[in-house]
Amino acid sequence: MKRIFTILPILLLALLLRLYKIDIPLADHHSWRQADSAAVIRNLAEEKFDPFRPRWDNLVPTNEKSLPNPQRYFFEDFPLGYDVYPALLYKIFGSKEFLARLVSIFFSLGSIVFLYLLMGIFDNFWVAALSALFLAVLPFSIFYSRTILQEPAAIFYLLAGIYFLARGIKNEKKLLLLISAILVSLSLLTKIYSLFYLPLFLYLFWQKEGINIFKKKYFYVYFLVVLLPVGIWWWWINRYPEGLPYSWWLLNEGKIRFKGAWFYWLFAERVGKLILGYWGVFLFVLGLILKPGKEKNFFHLWFGCLILFFIVFAKGNVTHDYYQIISLPVICIFLARGSYFLLTAPEKYFSRFVCCLLFVVCCLFMFAFSWYYVRDFYNIKGGVDLAGAAVSRLTPKDSLVIAGDGSDPTLLYNTSRKGWAIGYGSIWENTPSKILELKQKGARFYVTTKISELKGSDFGKFMYENFPVLEETDQFVIFELKGR
Repeated sequence: MKRIFTILPILLLALLLRLYKIDIPLADHHSWRQADSAAVIRNLAEEKFDPFRPRWDNLVPTNEKSLPNPQRYFFEDFPLGYDVYPALLYKIFGSKEFLARLVSIFFSLGSIVFLYLLMGIFDNFWVAALSALFLAVLPFSIFYSRTILQEPAAIFYLLAGIYFLARGIKNEKKLLLLISAILVSLSLLTKIYSLFYLPLFLYLFWQKEGINIFKKKYFYVYFLVVLLPVGIWWWWINRYPEGLPYSWWLLNEGKIRFKGAWFYWLFAERVGKLILGYWGVFLFVLGLILKPGKEKNFFHLWFGCLILFFIVFAKGNVTHDYYQIISLPVICIFLARGSYFLLTAPEKYFSRFVCCLLFVVCCLFMFAFSWYYVRDFYNIKGGVDLAGAAVSRLTPKDSLVIAGDGSDPTLLYNTSRKGWAIGYGSIWENTPSKILELKQKGARFYVTTKISELKGSDFGKFMYENFPVLEETDQFVIFELKGR
């Protein structure tokens, strides 16, 4: 009962915090990546329900060889890990983004529960409660655990997999080992970079059996269940190379690994500022340097796996702050350990009053400074939602649309139409020849929110001289591609 009455208020607080702006249009921070997932979810609900051939809205080739992709295949993630759940809600209640955000929220609440239970195995009650509380209230965690991304689901599967393995090994329950293997496999399928945490599972087996683990059949069965579905999925998606987004650049494009920019963006900008709000660094480092307890370096291995992920996917981690979502559980663990030390520091060597005051000050400043920066994540990109609503209102449902804001598919998604996202960052630029080419392929409308760029360019002059304006405001302009 003590555990239940501790975790329930934490979960209620976490839920209330995550409901902030849950119904805003999908045009907030990192909406370009959210729009990819949201398009797959919407198409699962509104088109043929085929989770093994997910489709997005963009007809621009994004694969390595620029192969045409007329079926709009998009194999970025495994739909059965996350996408199918909001898609089923869409089928019942209609395609509303807040439903997908709710699914992410409930996955994140499950992560809080399993982090709490896991820490109950490896540490004491108060460290478990503090770990769950930090995961519930860190502003960076709050924002990303209500986004339309696969990461909240992947973290849930990972934490639940670790918990059930730890329990299964401790109690020698083969059923718990099987449940763990299925959950870990789902985590890998949902986000393949969960692979970096596999040493944690090897470590737990090694702690139990030592070198003899390699003589146990259940050890091999466990990893067969974990890895076989991943191998089958990768074999399957490689049959559709046109639907595989180019991703090798995520490793070390520009040879950024170990350069000053790599250290700055990851450890100063992301971990130090966005996640820990500067003042949380003290609590985190304190927890990191404390001598391991009964977990016997398990948490330090966990942190080492995270650093390895930062190193291997150097460019991806520097470019995208959502890549650091998977760092949150282990960061919260060390925050909790450091906090618990301050709150229970031996009075023989430390002032209890000063330690408690320092804990309160560090936490307040950590939340305040982190929120100061994360609050901007909720802001809507100017005109994108309005332009999308206008296209949806003024054009037939089956119209093919050109969204000229760039490779960011947010505008195209908000139109609720299929088409092409072209311009900056896309392999196709805003040029007269490209517009005429896409018009021949069926494009009927062109929309952009880049009004100032359009009006100050030769391309803008071409559009205004050759195509009628369907609607124009100070936020966007829509052209009907007829004539010529």
